[in-house]
Order: sequence, then structure tokens, then C-alpha cells
Amino acid sequence: MNRMWLLLLGLLAWSVPAWAGAKNPFRVEASNTELAAGAAGVIQVTVRVPAEHYLYRDMMAVDVVTAENLTMGEASFPPGHTKPDPADPTATREQYDMDVVIEVPVTAPAKAGAYPVTFAVRYQGCKKSLCWMPQTEDVEATVRVTGAAK
Repeated sequence: MNRMWLLLLGLLAWSVPAWAGAKNPFRVEASNTELAAGAAGVIQVTVRVPAEHYLYRDMMAVDVVTAENLTMGEASFPPGHTKPDPADPTATREQYDMDVVIEVPVTAPAKAGAYPVTFAVRYQGCKKSLCWMPQTEDVEATVRVTGAAK
């Protein structure tokens, strides 16, 4: 009986990495920005794409979670490459095979200070033979507002 348990535990330990899947190699970052009071600018949200990997544009979004006292605009994505969809070669999908820099417009309030912003960044990354489950990562940035509005 003990031998059967050992065999079962050994089999389970050997197969756990296959269940867990490969670790997500993509990384999300947001840059801090400095603006004069009342001025407009952008916060850059970057999704780092490793070599020989790619992201699907239609699976990406950047949503503002919190941005107290800041006026935020809609995220602007750069153009990607239109390529055949590996799952359906008769269709094409826009993809990024390099780091993606997304710009989010922001307008500073009239009062100087440091204003935190939190974004929820959604994406799905793939490599030649594997796609990870869609991911959502929260990332933070700070908008430093200098001076006072005139």
C-alpha cells in the first residue's frame, strides 16, 4: 500500500509543472509624469514583449481604476502588424511583436501636488506554440503637478 502511495505522489509531483503552465513572461509598467497646473499631457503605459512573443491588439485595454482630481482621456494604442491568425489562417489579427507603448491623456488640476493613478491593463500574450490566458494587471503612476493655474 505504501508503495502505491509513493508511486502516486511521484507521478503527481512529476506532472504538476505541466498543469501549472509556463510563467507569463510579459511585464506591464507605467511612467510617472510632471505637468504644470491645469496643463495637459500623457501617461505612458508600456507592455514589455519578449523576443519571439506577441500580443493581440483586440485583447488589449487600458482602463483607469483611480485618478483622483485628474481628468483622464481614452488610451491610444500604436498601430500593430496585421498577420494571419494562427488559430484561423483565413483570418487576420492585429498583433504587436515588440514593446507596446500606450498613451493615456491626462489633464492636471489647478492645485500643485502628487496625484496617483491606477490602471487596469488587459492583454493576451502568445508565443509560437502557446497562448497564455488573458491577463489583467494593475499598474500605478504618479502625476506631479507643479505651480498653480493662472
